[in-house]
Amino acid sequence: MRFLLLFTALLLGSPILAREPTPRPDPARFAKEISVFEAQPADKGGIVFTGSSSIRLWKTLKQDFPDLPVLNRGFGSSVANDLTVYFDTLITRHEPKIIVTYTGSNDINAKLTPEEAFTDYTGFLDQVHTRFPKTRVLLTSVKIGEKRITQIPQVHALNELLKAWSESKDWVQYIDCTSYLADSAGKPIRKYYAADLLHLSPEGYAEWTKILSPILHQEWAKVSGH
Repeated sequence: MRFLLLFTALLLGSPILAREPTPRPDPARFAKEISVFEAQPADKGGIVFTGSSSIRLWKTLKQDFPDLPVLNRGFGSSVANDLTVYFDTLITRHEPKIIVTYTGSNDINAKLTPEEAFTDYTGFLDQVHTRFPKTRVLLTSVKIGEKRITQIPQVHALNELLKAWSESKDWVQYIDCTSYLADSAGKPIRKYYAADLLHLSPEGYAEWTKILSPILHQEWAKVSGH
């Protein structure tokens, strides 16, 4: 009977058949960037910011959090799967007390479904918790952008999945860093974006800092004993 159902599904194109997974971008494209990280001394016991180019391009990170031991480990146009592949370089060697993550937009742009991007992202976060059970994670929501305006529904769907997943975890906190980027109609507000209409402008990073700063300081006080 089972064989008959599968055979019928093949003939009719039925959704009974599992969807083929979307190929993930090749992590080897970042080998050079990762080797640069590997060559640098490990800053242990601090706060690691990691994820895609929205983190990498945060050039004022240390100035924005001058009293906190922040370390930028953002790279290229990475996706969540890349964070897992390069976990030891990005996370393990630094033994962070707090991790701030941003990824997901490039996953959607690489044609992953929100569910696939969610699976990859939470797989990385679960690995963090398994390896470093005392480490706190601040999960910043996936941002929207005018350059990828047709992908906004998928971004919102991914954020909803991440928010719901986080609610049952006492070691991870979901932070909405997307709402401020949109007007009352849900469209991206131009002043918060760089000329490429994708990455953040200085004004965009300033607002992101305002959102993160009180939460990050509160979490650091807990984990550092200050």
